Amino acid sequence: MPPPHILAPAPVERAWRCAWDEASRDTLDPAEQAALAALGRWIEEPDRPYALLHGPRPSRRAVVAAHLVRVQQEGIAYAAQFVPIGPDLRLERDLVALLTSRLLAGYSGGPPRWLRMRIAKEQLRVGPTEDKPSLLLAITDVEEAEPLVSWPALFSAVGPRVKVLATVEGDDAAARAWLPRLGFDPARTRLHPLPSRPWPAPGDPATLLAAAGAAPAKLLGLLAGAYGRLREDEITTALGAPIEGALAGIEPLVAAVDGTYAFRCNAARREVEERLDRGARETSIRRLLSLPPDGYPCTYVRAHLQQATAPPEAFAALVTEEHLARWMARPEGYLGFVADLERVRRRAVETLPMGHEAAALAVRAALVEASVNTCADREDHDAPVGVEPMTRETPIADERRQARALTALGAAMAAGPARAEVLAWAADAARRIPDVEFRGDVLLSLAEVVGGEAGYTFAREALATFRTAENAEARAHQMLVATGGLPPEEGAAVAREALASLRDGAGDPGDVDCFSKHFPRAVAEALWPDAEALPGPARARVLAALAGVLGDPDRVRDAFAAVERHIEPYDLNEHWALARLVPFLDAPEARRAAALAPGFGEHAAELLEGLIPRLRAQGDPAEDLLEALSESSRIRALARSLPFATEPGPLWARMDEALRRAEPLDRYGLLFDVGPWLGAAGESDALLAWIAPLGDAHHLCALGFLARHDPAHAPELTRRALPLALRLGADEPDRVLNLVPLARHFPAEGAAAALGILLDAVAGDIRSDALAGDGVSLERLAPLIAALAGDEGLAGAAREVVQVAAWFP
Repeated sequence: MPPPHILAPAPVERAWRCAWDEASRDTLDPAEQAALAALGRWIEEPDRPYALLHGPRPSRRAVVAAHLVRVQQEGIAYAAQFVPIGPDLRLERDLVALLTSRLLAGYSGGPPRWLRMRIAKEQLRVGPTEDKPSLLLAITDVEEAEPLVSWPALFSAVGPRVKVLATVEGDDAAARAWLPRLGFDPARTRLHPLPSRPWPAPGDPATLLAAAGAAPAKLLGLLAGAYGRLREDEITTALGAPIEGALAGIEPLVAAVDGTYAFRCNAARREVEERLDRGARETSIRRLLSLPPDGYPCTYVRAHLQQATAPPEAFAALVTEEHLARWMARPEGYLGFVADLERVRRRAVETLPMGHEAAALAVRAALVEASVNTCADREDHDAPVGVEPMTRETPIADERRQARALTALGAAMAAGPARAEVLAWAADAARRIPDVEFRGDVLLSLAEVVGGEAGYTFAREALATFRTAENAEARAHQMLVATGGLPPEEGAAVAREALASLRDGAGDPGDVDCFSKHFPRAVAEALWPDAEALPGPARARVLAALAGVLGDPDRVRDAFAAVERHIEPYDLNEHWALARLVPFLDAPEARRAAALAPGFGEHAAELLEGLIPRLRAQGDPAEDLLEALSESSRIRALARSLPFATEPGPLWARMDEALRRAEPLDRYGLLFDVGPWLGAAGESDALLAWIAPLGDAHHLCALGFLARHDPAHAPELTRRALPLALRLGADEPDRVLNLVPLARHFPAEGAAAALGILLDAVAGDIRSDALAGDGVSLERLAPLIAALAGDEGLAGAAREVVQVAAWFP
C-alpha cells in the first residue's frame, strides 16, 4: 500500500464541491447585495485583515461569502478560496485537508500537524510572494465545527496580503465573542451584520419535521446527529428499512450526492437538531455508532466522544491496532488515525489534574504517533507495523532509547514494587542493546538509580559488557567509567588494570583524567602510586585529576608541582589540569598559578576568574589580578568571590556599578555567569532588574536559570516563568522543556498545559527521539509526569513504553 496522498481526499473534495455549487448559484436579495458591497470595501482596507459576517440562522451568510469569492476570482488582485464547514467538513482533519488542497497545490501528503504548521506559518503568516495575487479565505459557518476545531493556531497572525472572512450565526455580541476563539485581533476586524430572511417554501425545517412520519423523523434525527454524509446502506442499517420511504415529505431538506445523504444546508440541520429531544438525539447517536466499525464509526467516533466530553478511558479504543487497521483501509490512511491520536492526547491532558490514568493514555497516544511517523518515513514500509500487509525488514525499535526512558521514569519513582517492575523493564531493554558501549552505559545508569548490592550487580554486568569491546583503548576507557558503580575495592582493582593497559600501549595514560569524575575516593587513593610512576605530562594530568577528587593538601601540592614542571604554553590539557587544582590551592601556589596563566593565551582569564576567589578566601584581595581582567571577567571573578566575603556588600556594589554601565544584552549574557553565586545569595530580583528593558523571551530564560540557583525564591520565579513559557512554547517547545526540572513548583493547570505542549512535540518526532534524546523526549519529561500524576502516572507511562514497543517492534 503506497503512502496516502491527501491533497484532498475524495469525501473532502466532494463536500467542497457540493457546498460551492449550493451557495454560489443563488441570487442575492438587496440586503445581501449590500453586505457583499460592504465586504468589497473591507477587501480594500489594508489594516483590517479579518472580517466576521454574522446574522440570525435563516440568513444566507455562506451564500454572500461564496459570491464574494466568485467576484474576487474574476479579478486578478486576489486568489480567493471558499472554505465551507458543513455536513462532512466539521472536523479539523478535514478542514486542514481542504485548506491544503486550496493553498498548497502540488503537495502530496504529510501528517496533519505538519500541514497545519505549513498553512499557518508559510501561507498565512508570511502570505503570498509579490509575484502572486493576495489571498482571501472565506470560511463559512464556523459554529458547525465547535468545539472540534482549534482555530487560533491558524489565524492568530496573518501576513499583510492575507484576508480572512468568517461567517457565524448570531447578533453583534455573539460575533464579538467569536473573535478570541478564532484568533482574530478585535482592533483589526470588521463586523458586518446580515438580516434574517424567511425559510424558502417548502423548506421550513420546523414545519416539515412536525408533519413528518416516524421513518422520516428518524432519518432527520440520524442526519442531524451525524458528523458526515451517510451512505445509503448505513441509513438502511440504522433505520432497519429502505431509505425511499424515509424520504417522503422531507426531500427539500435533504441532498443526495453519489449515494450519500446529508442536510442541504447547515441552518436546516441545526434547526432540526434543536427540536429533537435529548432521548431522540442519544438514540440517533447510538444507532450511528453501532454501524459497522470500519464505516461511519471509524471516521467519526472520536468527534462524538469529544462532543460528549467523554472521560479519557472512552478514547482509549482509538489508540489500538484495530483502529489503525480500519483507517489504513480508507482513503485517508494513517493520516486519519494520526488526527484521532492528536485529539485523544489533548483530551487526556485536559483531564490530567483530576487523575493519573490520563497520563498513561496521553503518553501512549504520543508514542504511537511517533511510531507511525517512523514507519511512514521508512523506505521499505507498506504500512505501519501491526497492519497487513507489512514488512519487518527494518525494525523501528531502539532498545537503548527505550531503556533510557524507562530508567528515567523509574528513577523518579519512590522505592517499591512498581518502581522495581519499571526498572526491570529497563534492564530487559538494556540487555538487548547490540552496541557494547551503549549497553554498558545504560546498565551503569541503572546501577546508579538502584544503588546498594543490586546496583553493584548492574555495575558488574556493565563491566563484563565493557570487557568484550574489541578496541583495547576503548575497553580501558569504559572500564574506568565503570569504577564509580563498583564496590570500592573492586573499583580500585579495575581502575589500576585499566591504567596499566593504557600505560602499556593501549592509549595515552593521561586520558585517565577524563574519567576521574566517576572515581570514588577509594579509587583515587588506589591509583595515586601508579599515577606517580607515569612519565612526564601524563603524570601531571592524572595526579591533578586525582588530587581534585581527594582534596588532600599534600596531594594537591605534589600535583601542582608536577603540573608546573610539565607546563606547556597553550596546551589545553595542561590548562585543564591546572584548573582542576585551583579550588584547592594554598595562597603561594595560587599566586604561582596566576603567574602561569598568561601562557594560556585567551584561556588565561578563565583561570584567573577561578584563582581570584581562591585567593580572596585566604585573605589576599588579589586587586592586581582583578585590574588585569576585562570588565566582564572582573564581574565574574567578584561574583565567584561572594561566598568567601565577610562583607559581601562592597563586592555587590562594585558589580552593580559595572553592570549598569553595560548594555542590557551584555548584562543578560553576564547574568548566566554570575547567577549561580548571586542567586544563591538571594539576589535574583536585582539580577532581573538589570535586564528589565529586554523582552519576554530573555526574561523567561533568566527566570528559569535563576530558579535553579535561588532555592528560597525558586517557587515564585518558576510561577513567573511558566506563563511566558506556555505562551512562547507553542512554536518553541524547548522553552517549556527548560522549566521541566522545576515542575514540582508548577500549579496543576499550568503543569497540564506544559505536558500538552511537550507531548505534542514528542508525538511529532520519530519514536527513537520521542523516547530519549537531547530534544523534547519522554526521558526528560519524567519530573513533569511525576509532579502531575505521581508514581502511578510514571508507572503507567513506563507500561506504555513497553506496550507500544511490542505493537511497533
